[in-house]
Amino acid sequence: MWRKIIVSALIIAILLIASCVYFSNPPSVDRPGITSDTSGGSIVIYEVYKILRKHDFYVQRIGPEGDFLWGEKGILIGSGYKNGGGIFTLHAVGDGSGGAIVIWRSHPQREPLEYVNHATRVDSEGNIQWRRDIPSIEEAIADGSGGVIITFSEFDERPCMLKIDSKGNFPWGKDGVSLSLCRYASCRDIASDNLGGAIIVQDIAGEDIISAQRVDSEGNILWQRGGVQVFVGPAESPQVAGDGSGGALVAYMRNIPCEDGIGSCGSDIYAQRVDAEGNILWGSDGVPVRIGSPNPCSPKIVADGAGGAIIFFEENLSIYAQRLDPNGHKLWPEDAIQVWKGGGHSSPYYSVASDGFGGAIIQWCDGEESAERAQRLDARGRKLWGLNGTLVSNTQGWHSPQAISEDSCGGAFISWIASKFIGDATSSYVQRIDAQGNRLWGEKGILLNG
Repeated sequence: MWRKIIVSALIIAILLIASCVYFSNPPSVDRPGITSDTSGGSIVIYEVYKILRKHDFYVQRIGPEGDFLWGEKGILIGSGYKNGGGIFTLHAVGDGSGGAIVIWRSHPQREPLEYVNHATRVDSEGNIQWRRDIPSIEEAIADGSGGVIITFSEFDERPCMLKIDSKGNFPWGKDGVSLSLCRYASCRDIASDNLGGAIIVQDIAGEDIISAQRVDSEGNILWQRGGVQVFVGPAESPQVAGDGSGGALVAYMRNIPCEDGIGSCGSDIYAQRVDAEGNILWGSDGVPVRIGSPNPCSPKIVADGAGGAIIFFEENLSIYAQRLDPNGHKLWPEDAIQVWKGGGHSSPYYSVASDGFGGAIIQWCDGEESAERAQRLDARGRKLWGLNGTLVSNTQGWHSPQAISEDSCGGAFISWIASKFIGDATSSYVQRIDAQGNRLWGEKGILLNG
């Protein structure tokens, strides 16, 4: 009898301790998406959750001095459960009037394992203007008139574009525009055509084709059926930037076939320009950005505002950059500029943005220091924030960069997540770096929902 009582008491004690530990653990604050409010501040969307509990989604506006403008924890815009759907990136797109359109995914109930995608517009005062359910989301950009253009896939993986205007209407229909491109594209990127439309690029699985398509402000498909063939051959990871004239600049990785014809034994980085009518401008093969070196990969591209582009890529755990003019000529040293010399054992995850003055800003995680760093390159390729960039935060532990957005003054807003150890509860931070590389929002940055 006493043995049963003692065992029962022990079980109850263990359950109480476990529940206390569970409910006392700090929530994870995750996946912040960030955009400029066009007034020196930023708008950020982030997610707060505990294991097996509801996820809450908040939007916060941060003033130029780093003060919270929408309350201590921001505005709660929705909730959902953590069930299925995998990792989802939260998106924030500025509306040009001090507010933003934020895109997030929720699970309305624990069962069945289905999720719903939402787009919500919040004005400069923090008022929710509208909320719309959307089919899905891969990428999102501003339409230039207070709305947003979204890419997503149909049930058979064919890419689509959806436009929501500033009033929450669907001018291209609630199902968007099907681009009639081939199925099963493994990489997509989108850029504005600067005329209210957008350009998408993709590589087509199993077909060795990189293609591009343009949709105008009315939702009309402008280029040939199936899209313009940017490159035909083994290639992947296309990235796109607008050329400012309705056309596009595309960077991509070409795979070098092995001598036996099986698989690839290296890669090169190339670029191509497509004009507003869908004509290829830089030859059938594009122009080489980095060739004949050990496996450059992971290209990213930023328009330079003068018809050309700055292209970043990774090589031997380091990051490099090269600028091309409107005719595809290299403007920086032939071997490219080494932005950061890596010393860790893993590839640096990085993101890039224009600095608004012909240069670019790059954010990455320094694996050796376990810290966020950033660098600004001017139009001539000079490093403006020191040889190794500027330290974004001095918080220690595991870091993962999330998003970067220019601040319209030559600096940038940067967001990231951090934890003491991989697998621990995560915290989310944001930081503003000015044009000179100074941290404006404290040594550690601003802790969200802290």
